[in-house]
Amino acid sequence: MKHNTIRTNLLFIYSIVILISISLMAALYAALQVPTLRQQTFSTLQQHTVSVAASVDSEIDQMRTIALNIAYSTMIQDHFFQDTNGVPEDYSDADVLSTLLAALIFPNRPVDQINLYTTDGILVASGLNNEITTQSFRKLPWYSELMDSPEHQLVRYYGTDEKIARFITDPYGKVFISLVMENYDLFHNVCGYIEVKQRLSDVLSSAISYRPSYGEQLFIYDKDGTLLFPMDAKAPDALFRTVQELGFPQTFQRYSSGPAGNYLICAASDGGNFRTVMVVSEQDVLLPIRENISNIILITLAAFLASFALSYFASKKITSPIDEICAQITAIDIEKPASLPPLHTDLLELKALHQAFDQMQSTLSEHTHKLLMLQNQEMQSRMLALQSQMNPHFLFNSLSAIQAMAEEDMSAEISLMCQSMANILRYISSDSSQEVPLEQELRHTRDYLTCMAIRYPDDLSYEIQVPDAMLQIPVPKLCTQLLVENAIKYTTIKRPPYRIQIRGFLHEDHYELHILDNGPGFTPEVLTDLEERIRQIKDTSMLPSLKINGMGILNVFIRYWLLHENQVLFRLENRSEGGARVVIGEYFHESKI
Repeated sequence: MKHNTIRTNLLFIYSIVILISISLMAALYAALQVPTLRQQTFSTLQQHTVSVAASVDSEIDQMRTIALNIAYSTMIQDHFFQDTNGVPEDYSDADVLSTLLAALIFPNRPVDQINLYTTDGILVASGLNNEITTQSFRKLPWYSELMDSPEHQLVRYYGTDEKIARFITDPYGKVFISLVMENYDLFHNVCGYIEVKQRLSDVLSSAISYRPSYGEQLFIYDKDGTLLFPMDAKAPDALFRTVQELGFPQTFQRYSSGPAGNYLICAASDGGNFRTVMVVSEQDVLLPIRENISNIILITLAAFLASFALSYFASKKITSPIDEICAQITAIDIEKPASLPPLHTDLLELKALHQAFDQMQSTLSEHTHKLLMLQNQEMQSRMLALQSQMNPHFLFNSLSAIQAMAEEDMSAEISLMCQSMANILRYISSDSSQEVPLEQELRHTRDYLTCMAIRYPDDLSYEIQVPDAMLQIPVPKLCTQLLVENAIKYTTIKRPPYRIQIRGFLHEDHYELHILDNGPGFTPEVLTDLEERIRQIKDTSMLPSLKINGMGILNVFIRYWLLHENQVLFRLENRSEGGARVVIGEYFHESKI
């Protein structure tokens, strides 16, 4: 199960609360602003459409002004239309006429071409093309429509004009808008026609230079549905029919469904002669909204990061003193108690907790000291009790052997036996220490083996092989003697010879003592029982009740366990060549087990 720190939990809770709050505010703001932003987008695009249409009107008004200036020019009325035999009387020289018209349209050249037609079929041209020639105006494309026009003037797109287009390279400069109106004499009789031409690039300059803000598209048609701008647009007729079906809407209307729906708006120029149509997709309309939402997300993220930092410092302010308390508690030495250092915090609750831990340390140290004293006394009692078990065993067996030797008049052996017994009893009765150097324990074990060799003359042999480096290692008192005694007890069940070996092995992180015999070995039942009892002691730390008999090997393990616990090395096994092996030892450091 994964565990989290208080700081992590506080940081997580603070961050989630702040994130939810900021997200709800951002969502509410977005929900309220989306309709407003949508309307603002449509309003901006509508203004752009009207502005382009107004620019077209401005250019056409300029053409109309030029035409009216010509129509109301006194000089032209007095001289040009008083002709002789169809030829202007005072203007046979084209340069003179060009000078008159040039004075009217220069120096800024507001239009590209002026054509004056008389009722006698004379054409006077000035501008990009200058000439005086005969021209049948009745064959021109605008004549029949002009005759039907109640306003006696019209503005139309008639495409290219080869005479003046040759001077221009721009595709929008090769096609022209024509404004045609009737010209009257002083008696209000039609005396001719005035045609003013302006290249499409000038009339539609605002549309050509327009740069979309939201991915919108701009289209300009004449009243017949001919696409003037852009020239490379696809399916222009279908769009114009849609605009007609919607009644040339002056506000944005949706004209296609689905997630990628489109909207359009229309603005008229020159009384409906031209239509400026703007088309924008649903996605493009939402572009500023998405940008606004992106900004909201960035602001939300920035606010969250700022709040996360504040949450971190707030949680740190609370948890840092707790960490400080933990570090102080970890450094407590129960054996050498000292007052805890002052806590760096102004939080009253944590100060109270720190004070409580300080008081608890004193109380715990006092109780621990008492407990250690009781445990030490208990261990001393257990060790003495275990040690005292050996005296009856040894005395009983030794006295029996002396009795047998006395009956056989073996005085020398009895003397040696008594001397060894004295050494053994002196060693057993000594309670100066729970552990002795291995060298001292082996000397005592050798005295015991001497006694046993006297008891079993010519039948018992023994061998002790221990490195000198091991001789000063402290071991529990009477450990090897008891294991040797146990080995002899079970080895002598079978027929001699009897052989006992003690071997020492020193390793980098532990030592081992092997007590080997050539007896019948452990039965499976005895081996299982001993291993189970040793396992229970290790798992529960509970020691069995002390007994005078039946505690041999277990006695040694218990004393090792009382002194060293998990550092103990203890192993029982049968040898492949026959006999038993008991391995005792100790790891020098628990970390090397």
